[in-house]
Formats: sequence, C-alpha cells, structure tokens
Amino acid sequence: MSRSGNPSGDRGSDVVHASSQFLGHGMAMAASVALFGWVGSEIGERVGSESLFTLLGMFLGGAAGFYSLYVRLVARPRQEQDREESDKD
Repeated sequence: MSRSGNPSGDRGSDVVHASSQFLGHGMAMAASVALFGWVGSEIGERVGSESLFTLLGMFLGGAAGFYSLYVRLVARPRQEQDREESDKD
C-alpha cells in the first residue's frame, strides 16, 4: 500500500534549507573565482600579460573560496563542538 502526501513535514523544509545553504556556498565559491579572475584580467591588461594574471587571479580566487568554505563547514563547527564539550565539563 502506498502512502500519499508528505511523510514528514519537517523533512521537506530540512532538505530545502540544506540545499539552499550549499547552493549559497557554491555561489560564493564561483563568485570569488570570477571576481579574482576579473581583477587579474584588469591587472594583466595594464602590465601586458593578461592571460597569466587572469589565471593567477582565478587560482587565487579558488583558493580563497575554498578556504572560506573550509572555515564555514569544517573549522567553525569543530570549534563550536569543542566549546560545547568544554562547557559540559
């Protein structure tokens, strides 16, 4: 027998919340790569080596975006968990 309707009202909102959170992280990463690539392109035009500086800017933007993502998803939750554990003791 199949069930009709939403099996759990909270599950749908949890999926939407998690999806939007990770979509935001991906957009921030893409924006940092694009922004740093554009800055590198502008610097490259003035120096005379546009492609090199564009690539360097994009790699720097990727590293900055990855670092931001790491801090938000790994380091900060780990610090909060350590703080909660130390408050319990």
